[in-house]
Amino acid sequence: MRRTLSLPQRMGPQPRTTHGLPHAQITQHGPDRVIDQLRQWAFGLPGVENHPSLVSVPGARAMVIHDCAGCNQDAFMAGREFAHIHPHPDNGSMHVQLPREDALEVVEKGWGEHHTLVLENLRPIGLVMVFSPRDEAELETAKAVIRRSYEYATGTSLVVA
Repeated sequence: MRRTLSLPQRMGPQPRTTHGLPHAQITQHGPDRVIDQLRQWAFGLPGVENHPSLVSVPGARAMVIHDCAGCNQDAFMAGREFAHIHPHPDNGSMHVQLPREDALEVVEKGWGEHHTLVLENLRPIGLVMVFSPRDEAELETAKAVIRRSYEYATGTSLVVA
């Protein structure tokens, strides 16, 4: 049985975002030290490679899985990219592909919003922008979301620190 994300409610107002392409977060970015921790953790996941994103702005770094014969093709944005982290000035926000229920929870609990392409009915519910973590507690929530995206892509359970 699949566990739920069970995210806490995000505190404070929503950050301002753009609603075109590129889809970006404008305000409330986390400090570099927190975003550096996010990148280090995300690109340290088993089998994850750090590549330029195939679908995002220049400088965005994609989480890519190459060695995965049994991967879930619905979990990829392009190629084997299941998530990417945006660079400055949109530091630390990211797009991730999630199962529908998890994407709805991320939005409902205030941790992100549906991608513009989802709102325009060009992609199914599941592609979300997760807001930049503003502190270490929010970093843990961002990791939980990335972890779920990784598990969705690989079909494996991930137990990591």
